[in-house]
Amino acid sequence: MSDGFVRYKSRLVFSLMRAAARFGLRFGMPLGRMVELLQMAYFREARERGGRDLGTIAEVFGKSLRTVSSLNRRHRGDFFAPEDEVALRRQIAGRLAVRPQSEEQLVASFSDTASVELAAAVDDLLREGRILRLEDRLHRNPEDHEFLDMASMSSRIDGLNRQMDILAETVWRRLVEHDEDKRVAARSFVFAARPEDMEQVVAEVLQLVRDRAIAVDSDARLAGCNNRNAITLAAVPLEEES
Repeated sequence: MSDGFVRYKSRLVFSLMRAAARFGLRFGMPLGRMVELLQMAYFREARERGGRDLGTIAEVFGKSLRTVSSLNRRHRGDFFAPEDEVALRRQIAGRLAVRPQSEEQLVASFSDTASVELAAAVDDLLREGRILRLEDRLHRNPEDHEFLDMASMSSRIDGLNRQMDILAETVWRRLVEHDEDKRVAARSFVFAARPEDMEQVVAEVLQLVRDRAIAVDSDARLAGCNNRNAITLAAVPLEEES
């Protein structure tokens, strides 16, 4: 591996960390807490998405098994509980959108989730009309297109996590794998606009993407195509740089 690519990796990670650093400074968060949160995020990524055991994580982190076990205890605490509840419900709805399932099949699909927790999540989704029970199978409600209640802090955090997932995957495929797939794209447009014009642009873009996403999703399901795609959008008035 060349020194150039080693530096490139560091620059990519540094750039992705700038947003967290900016928030930390705005919140007046001590550096020690920032480091602690980074450790927790690194551990969670290795444990959940990477599926690594504690011994392997200790080796990757260059830390003792005792230190990693301490991170594991923090990870299993209640810090992530609210957003995990929302994420579980979203995952259930997503699974049923791909293919209707019986409750027994759903239990098998979420074998790592406690049965009581899974049953409560399914009950919530049924009550909210997110999913439907038709005969002996659970289905995603095809008329429900707005999954998150953004008035809920947990839903806001879950939505932010999804945006970061999409951003991270886009950066990886475009800037690391140099993927030329035209379905993978990232663009920023900076322009002057009157407040009322900016409001109209944002509303029109969001409506266009929503309508097209719903339409192609419907066409894909009719064609038996279940591959998942994602678009995340962000728009904001920028502060003047000094």
